[in-house]
Amino acid sequence: MVVLPDLFEKSKTHVPKWVAFHLKNPTWSETKDERFQNWFSRYIEGSWDVDSGPLFYLGDTMRTVNGLTIELVGLPLYEHEIDLTLGYPVAENTHRYQDVHKVLYGYFIDGINKACIEALAKKLGRSIKIRSKKTVEGLEDLFPTLSTPGKFSEAAATVSQQRRLASHSVRPKAENFPAFSTFTKDLRLCVEAVKEVLSVIEKEFGIDGKEARKRHEAREWLPIITSPPKANFSIVQARRMTGKTVERIEIGFREDIKNLHGSEAMIIYFTDGSIMGLDTDSNVGNISNDENGLRPEEFHVDFNVSWVPERPQKRE
Repeated sequence: MVVLPDLFEKSKTHVPKWVAFHLKNPTWSETKDERFQNWFSRYIEGSWDVDSGPLFYLGDTMRTVNGLTIELVGLPLYEHEIDLTLGYPVAENTHRYQDVHKVLYGYFIDGINKACIEALAKKLGRSIKIRSKKTVEGLEDLFPTLSTPGKFSEAAATVSQQRRLASHSVRPKAENFPAFSTFTKDLRLCVEAVKEVLSVIEKEFGIDGKEARKRHEAREWLPIITSPPKANFSIVQARRMTGKTVERIEIGFREDIKNLHGSEAMIIYFTDGSIMGLDTDSNVGNISNDENGLRPEEFHVDFNVSWVPERPQKRE
């Protein structure tokens, strides 16, 4: 906050720096401020029945693109997941508008992964060299339709132009400007731009982006194996399933066994007549005794199943 009389009386040399923050004829609005009401409903009242806004949808659409490209070539197209605390202009002037675009540029343009572009090109059988090119140029080389007038080219030009003003040389002095509403509009444009990128990748590879993202996110829940079992462990027998076809599966709770923990169980029947049973083991017997009063039967061990769906099928 700057107290106007103090600024003119004690810091006259700072006046040009603050002039763009000056509100001409400020008045309290008596109309409903929808943005403030949404903020109040979400963060004060804890309501999630509020539209999340363009910044959320931009990050969400980028994650869908990344889910698709990771499933296709093992690499995300956007190297950085957009920070939802990116924020909006903190004042209604040109400098604050340019500053937020400088941050957005790092995610939306500079964050485009050249290695992913090259991997996608290779999978499509196209030979392109983009190492010396800018990220947007490389993406447009791979998918020429993105270079034609459209949401992607418009958004890339807008973000790049404002970033240049914020970063290169000495920029003109700040001027009053509807920074918040304009940046909101720019974010919506960026959302449509990323949707355009998603659409062209889906079309080129014939794969649904949302289905690919579901598979990618499901894979992240798979357990991480850090070391192999010993040769005498019973789990080693599970390798015998390799190449077999499952006929049917029985699931439920194993019958109670005295002095043993409760457990879920699974019996898998294969078409060649082989059968594999799965239940759980634990060391609860080591901690249960008469002194602490704990009995093995008081414990129950479940299977924690992580299911990854099949690979998305190409569209006919």
